[in-house]
Amino acid sequence: MFASRLASLGASLALFCAACAPVDHSATKDEDKPKDEPIVVAEKLDVAPKPLPKDPRYRIEAAVQNVRDRDLLTTNGFWTVFHGILGLGPSVKLLDPVTRKKVNAVDYICNGGKLDGLRFIPTEWGLDVETTGPTARGQGHQDYFIAEMAVWDMAPTRKFRVYGKEYTFADFVNHTKMRASVTKNQELSWAIVVIGRYLGTDLEWTNGLDENLRFEDMVRYELDASISEAACGGTHRLGGLTFVYHLHREKGGKTEGIWKEVADKIATYRDLAKKYQNADGSFSTDFFNGPGNADDKQRRIYTTGHTLEWLAVALSDAELKEQWMQDAASALSLMILELQGQPIEGGSLYHAVHGLLVYYARVYDRETLGPPELHVPLPPKETASQKP
Repeated sequence: MFASRLASLGASLALFCAACAPVDHSATKDEDKPKDEPIVVAEKLDVAPKPLPKDPRYRIEAAVQNVRDRDLLTTNGFWTVFHGILGLGPSVKLLDPVTRKKVNAVDYICNGGKLDGLRFIPTEWGLDVETTGPTARGQGHQDYFIAEMAVWDMAPTRKFRVYGKEYTFADFVNHTKMRASVTKNQELSWAIVVIGRYLGTDLEWTNGLDENLRFEDMVRYELDASISEAACGGTHRLGGLTFVYHLHREKGGKTEGIWKEVADKIATYRDLAKKYQNADGSFSTDFFNGPGNADDKQRRIYTTGHTLEWLAVALSDAELKEQWMQDAASALSLMILELQGQPIEGGSLYHAVHGLLVYYARVYDRETLGPPELHVPLPPKETASQKP
């Protein structure tokens, strides 16, 4: 019934390509733009409508293509650009709205290109990224940019030019390690991803405050912290815990001790996402706190996109093929297609498309939408997420 309703609605959509810039989360009105910044108007290209089949596969393909057709601009904020890299991968390009030339977004950042909200800070331990808070156009959370590059497994030797001096991505990683503390009220949801990926989940070290740390101390810190009060409904905290749990299992680690607690938390919140799922397949607009079915389309993409992105990594292959997850992927794709040609906040849009790409690669194939190699650690085949 759900699928047929969506198919009927989808059949009326014109699947045209929209070349519009994603919206920065702090600058969505024309009057907020600098006087010399061009206003980019969504360009609608007329293409005959195509009916959408019941299977969500084509909807995902169409939604991903729509996001790829949205130009990322050199005038977009750093927040939007690094989310674009997360969502579409390190091959994504930036368009200069004046010259109409395109440049690889990662190359642009590494070579010292200017973006509103971007500032790299040399430190005694390496390099840091200025955290501007969630309402500006820069990095909104500690280690956010570094973690999103780590998700794509950026090489530690990747060079960055800062104030005329050459650094590497490893300098960011080292600063993250030395700054991390479980006594200073930090957000470590992204630090555990960075340290786990590049330095291992069994690391022991002395941080810059002369505190002796084990990686499991950071996991405990995140495990005991609030989900509901964490960024984006707790999906980032859950995402960090899931990421490092799968890293631990990939290296032969067992689901025991603190890692059993992590697996149990993943299962608990998986069940809550399913419990509060709406009839149309979307996830609750109140995340894991209870039922929520707000009408605002931007919020629906924000909540469903973040939730699906986490579940696309957390669940087993078999779970991703279950009807409730097919319904969620189909609903999210349709939300994006319903806003063709309209601005969508960059963080919401690119977390959503990242989730759809991971989901598609795991459920269908790894070549059609690419890249063929998944860049996130996945559940072990024999255990996946822990079912009650």
